[in-house]
Amino acid sequence: MRPGIIDDLGLFAALEWQANEFSKRTGIICHLQLCKDEPLLDKNISINVFRIFQETLTNITKHANATEVFAELKTEGKNLVMTIRDNGIGFDAEEVKEKKSFGLLGMKERAIAMKGEIKVVSEKGKGTDIQLLLPIIV
Repeated sequence: MRPGIIDDLGLFAALEWQANEFSKRTGIICHLQLCKDEPLLDKNISINVFRIFQETLTNITKHANATEVFAELKTEGKNLVMTIRDNGIGFDAEEVKEKKSFGLLGMKERAIAMKGEIKVVSEKGKGTDIQLLLPIIV
């Protein structure tokens, strides 16, 4: 199922819409900072970036007990970097690896399919950072 907003208005508009809907639905404040110029991305890449954002917000809702989310999408050289940070309870990354979390696994598989990678940094009591690093053609 394709999010039509990406086709009609682009990735940035879709991310803004998702962040606003997330805040309305959960009461968790979502701060979204986007780089000045939206990079030209293949539609499938845009959809996968959107889905990773969406899955991260879903995981925050289910597990983080957060009150705020800080999300940023920017370009660094020839890379697109999306960072999503919450102020929630965090988790032990080794415990999650053993459980084979389908949410994180799905995000990592999407990133690999785009020749990118997902980095997860979390510590109990200190929130979680999810970062997508994605090579783009400039």
